[in-house]
Amino acid sequence: MTTTQPCDDPVGGPGSSHRTVSEPAAPEQPPRRRRYLGWLERRPSEVDDVAPMDDDDLLVNPDVPVSAEATVPRALRVSAAWGWRILVVVAVLALVGLLCAYLAEVVMPLFCAFLLTAALEPLNHWLIGKRWPAWAAATACLLFLIVVVGGLLTLVGVQIGAQASDLGAQLVKGFNDLVAWLGTGRWHISQDQISAWTSHLMSMLQERSDSIAGMVAAAGTTLGHFLTGLVMCLFALFFFLKDGRRFARTVIGWMPGSVRVRVAPAVRSGWLSMVSYVKAAVIVAAVDGAGAGLGAAILGSNLWVAIMALTFVCAFVPMVGALTAGAVGVIVVLATLGWVKALIMLAVFILVLEGEVHIMQPLLLSRAVNIHPLVVLVSIAIGIVIAGIPGGVFAIPLVAMANGIIREMARHREPVRPSVTPNVDP
Repeated sequence: MTTTQPCDDPVGGPGSSHRTVSEPAAPEQPPRRRRYLGWLERRPSEVDDVAPMDDDDLLVNPDVPVSAEATVPRALRVSAAWGWRILVVVAVLALVGLLCAYLAEVVMPLFCAFLLTAALEPLNHWLIGKRWPAWAAATACLLFLIVVVGGLLTLVGVQIGAQASDLGAQLVKGFNDLVAWLGTGRWHISQDQISAWTSHLMSMLQERSDSIAGMVAAAGTTLGHFLTGLVMCLFALFFFLKDGRRFARTVIGWMPGSVRVRVAPAVRSGWLSMVSYVKAAVIVAAVDGAGAGLGAAILGSNLWVAIMALTFVCAFVPMVGALTAGAVGVIVVLATLGWVKALIMLAVFILVLEGEVHIMQPLLLSRAVNIHPLVVLVSIAIGIVIAGIPGGVFAIPLVAMANGIIREMARHREPVRPSVTPNVDP
């Protein structure tokens, strides 16, 4: 573009002439890009080296190279990125589950020791705060556990053994009364029908005697594995209490420094979450056991201590434990005190379980780990489907720990900075 400006000419005087000045030309604008439809005709060399564009940038010129990724909608790209990462995580978890199932005789005792460590951690921490050596505090916690659990089991065994003969006689009498009631009541079941059912049951047991013997042998093998696992659990519990912090520092120390800064607080948060859950679970189990034992004692049962201890232990086994404890308690009361008090005992168990589900769990378990009760129920069901009763027992502690880790990592997550794609003109 050219313009004329006045010029002071020494010959013609000021303003007598003009000179032409050339201004720099404006940069030429690229032609407006039209929506590209023939991307399949593009040569690969023109596609691979171009940064991806947003959906609004898909107005292209046939002569402008466009990446293949730029033609994929952003929502699909994000979904695909999440999808393959989720598949990798699921595959890793499946491999870990298969490895744990293969090494179940080692994994189960170690994880039981891990849960018991969480239960005894407050006592161990208190003893260490009183300047006890680590080995002395761990030994005291271990002895406390053995005395409490062993004392309960011994008390139950002594009580049942002392009344075994009376209990057997009462069971026989209760069965005979039930048979008489079936014959004289509204059911009108004759003695011949009951005898036929009994004979059929005995013949069925005789036909399956081999399988029953195999089950007994398998039970003996399982008992041996249980005792071996119990010894391993106690040893692991002692060392977890004594050297648990050193184990954690060693494992975290293997990680890079940038990862260690975020992993260490997350692991600590997960551990504290699981400790809170175990403490709440112990309180809930104690309340259940006390309620069932008090109800049996008020009804006049001499086995109220056994019912209380059984309910306390079974409360740690979700769903199945409560049903087992209730069934055993009702049968014991039925055999010793009659069907009227057995119905009252059934009502007591229902009242205790309803209080646990609607009061204790929302107030203690859900608040201790900040997990919705529906998530607790679904986690228990998944654990039982995958690993049976042990899976149901270990499901909620694992979910509690994972919840604590994820919350801590999300709380300290760095903000995501939006990536800026440079505008490259052709």
